[in-house]
Amino acid sequence: MRTLRISTTRTRGSRRTLATTFAVLSMVGVTALSGCSSSDNEPGESNTTTSESGFSYVDGRGETVELDAVPSRIVASEQAAAALIPLGIKPVGIWGGSSFESSIPLRGLDLDGIESVGQAYGDIDVEQVAALDPDVLITGWYAGDAYGGLGLETSDLANQLEQVAPFLAVSAQKPSSETLQDYETLATELGADVDTDANRADREAYDSAVADLKEAIAAKPGLTAMAISPSDQYYVAINDEFPELRDYQNWGLTLLESDVPRAADSGSFTPVSWENVGQYQPNLILLDTRSYSTPLAELEADRPTWALVNAAEAGNIVDWTTDATNNYASYTAQIVDLTAAIDKTTV
Repeated sequence: MRTLRISTTRTRGSRRTLATTFAVLSMVGVTALSGCSSSDNEPGESNTTTSESGFSYVDGRGETVELDAVPSRIVASEQAAAALIPLGIKPVGIWGGSSFESSIPLRGLDLDGIESVGQAYGDIDVEQVAALDPDVLITGWYAGDAYGGLGLETSDLANQLEQVAPFLAVSAQKPSSETLQDYETLATELGADVDTDANRADREAYDSAVADLKEAIAAKPGLTAMAISPSDQYYVAINDEFPELRDYQNWGLTLLESDVPRAADSGSFTPVSWENVGQYQPNLILLDTRSYSTPLAELEADRPTWALVNAAEAGNIVDWTTDATNNYASYTAQIVDLTAAIDKTTV
């Protein structure tokens, strides 16, 4: 199942308060801060103190998540975990679209001691999650009222998981540059010190990469790009529903879309038939690298009409991984790659 191909975005009309009450508060472990000076912390342990006033956080849905104490044991989607781990918050469990070894969002992160509770979209072991005794489930909040890596908020799976612990959802319906700040705010509320030397260095590298990208875009007036996730159809991104594509547009990049209507099951993409791909001619292709998108080698071997796209024929293609933009280092790497691709693309 395609991670972001859910239904169309709709406005939420209700807000509710999620409250979790603990019958017994004995020893409350606090989330491990991976940036702590002690190297032997395990997930669920920390030197963060619990506030006497408890924990209250308005999340990306506009809902208030209330707990008796700062969440100490967190199970998260791979996208949320990829944001929190570099900031010093280490979950006890992670669900995602693949194994830890294959996960692009989790690449290069310290996953020691963290359990995998799901390795396919919408396939999460509820009993395994419950056994981890989480205080909260943290994930992204996507177009169509969908939780990251899980599915719709109203799905049976989401309802089952909410019986284990409340969800806290960070909006993925805004530019990635803003989502990065939202995760920093959340990590601070969870007890992390986000103003470390390492984090400052990551932010500085990101700022420099953004400046370079803006300069590259300005140097190529008229350059156009298109983000695609090809498989059975030539799926073209609906740009405003992808946080990093919103950033790229805000920074000056002209991103094209198709004129094909969104299908009921295509979510944040529009399905162009392979016979019609030649109608769309961007200068640069952003090619989805996630597991359900057809790899470039297979496109070249198995899709004859792929060669009808001039950018494909010219090799003006750059990797695009929408799930890997929630921490500065990972997002910076994509921005650097995009800048290099723009530099070598002829308009």
